[in-house]
Amino acid sequence: MSAGTDARRRGVRRDQPAENHGPRLPLVRTRPTAALVRAAVVGCTAVGLAVLIGRPLVILAGLPLLAWALVALARRIARGEEHGVAAPEASANRRSLEEGGTAAVSMTTAPGVLTAATVPMQPHVMYGPRHGSVAGDGSLRLRVSAQRWGRVRVGPIHVLATDAFGAFRAQQQLPPLEVQVVPSSTVLDAPTEVPTPIGISGMHLSRRRGDGTALAEVRAFRPGDRLHRINWRVTSRTGQLHTNATFTEQDTDVLIVTDTIADIPPAPWAGEEAPTSLDMTVRATSAIARHYLTTGDRVAVFDIGHLIGPVRAGTGPRQLRVLTDALSRAGRADGRTRPSRRLHTVRPGTLTVVCSPLLSPDAVTQIGTLVAHGADVIVVDTLPPSIGDVSVLRGKPMRTDGRISDRFWPEAWALRRMLRQKTVRELREAGVPVTAWEGPSSLAPVLLSLSAARSAPRMRRS
Repeated sequence: MSAGTDARRRGVRRDQPAENHGPRLPLVRTRPTAALVRAAVVGCTAVGLAVLIGRPLVILAGLPLLAWALVALARRIARGEEHGVAAPEASANRRSLEEGGTAAVSMTTAPGVLTAATVPMQPHVMYGPRHGSVAGDGSLRLRVSAQRWGRVRVGPIHVLATDAFGAFRAQQQLPPLEVQVVPSSTVLDAPTEVPTPIGISGMHLSRRRGDGTALAEVRAFRPGDRLHRINWRVTSRTGQLHTNATFTEQDTDVLIVTDTIADIPPAPWAGEEAPTSLDMTVRATSAIARHYLTTGDRVAVFDIGHLIGPVRAGTGPRQLRVLTDALSRAGRADGRTRPSRRLHTVRPGTLTVVCSPLLSPDAVTQIGTLVAHGADVIVVDTLPPSIGDVSVLRGKPMRTDGRISDRFWPEAWALRRMLRQKTVRELREAGVPVTAWEGPSSLAPVLLSLSAARSAPRMRRS
């Protein structure tokens, strides 16, 4: 069968170009604006009155408006926008960023289409332009800067598209875009020593003799000793072979226990940028995990409050990405108290860092369980320092936001903090160090004291 016969059967002439059946862009229907309706009504009314009363000069009153409406219609037909314009699309160049980082959200329609977009304001999120509204010709860019970790919802995005004459417009609401904000990459200013290394090979000096770099003693050569460890100075001086004995270097298990049972907000007078207990817990967890993962240790996270979820032990940069991703997915908007769960077993010698405001009895009980299982426990106090601050008490009701409160919250929190001091004192008497989270240098004194205690001479029991 010839190509011409086949073309005639399909109803297509041979000289007619083939039709393009590629993917069609989604369209959004446009509607006439009030300006176009007014121009058409006034122009047609002027023409009708000029015909009825026989005065051609009346046409001049509506002729400019009618000409503007006709030009707008002709432009719409020439651009092929009879059925609508290209539907707006939104995309973000980054779906994950650190605290204080910036992501760009782009909205596009079509060239020659005036586009305006507006997003609702979010707490602790800054937009550029400032109020979250931006306009442009077919392509827009909105800068989003997140000041706190968590999930940021940019949107819903309300987009308004109109032609260059303002005669037709369309509006559409796009679904919100979600951006994950991970805690800032704080470098912990603390030593890398741990009280009890329990791994196989790593960077921590242990008490066990074996292959390593730290000199333990110089002793007489024994069968099986390596030849490259012979101490030739002592050998030449004594006339007998001597070798260097060294301590092994091991890694360890680091377990970070987070208390997210309740998020304690700071006091009203502390300012809007003051962190909550959950902010301090997440930032401390991120800094501690980054500190020990860079030394090759195995780091795991266990959450008492079901908010972050457990993170299995792992090492290296991949484990850091998994952990920070889990922290950034934690929500903070519900504000409710969550049930607690228990960690029943832990490997003896595991370095365990508990990040808690020490207000829940379940968290204190969990600390006692970890100590009973032989873990080396350090408690990081994440209660906001403004809670229970007695320096603001003046013996009269406090004024907040220009109003005098009829509740005695500052006095109540001061009493609660005093009661909490008993818990802190009992933990320290049980040998559990407690340090407040005040930034990257918070754990340095505790880890130095633990390292000194490990290397101190021990009394031999008879």
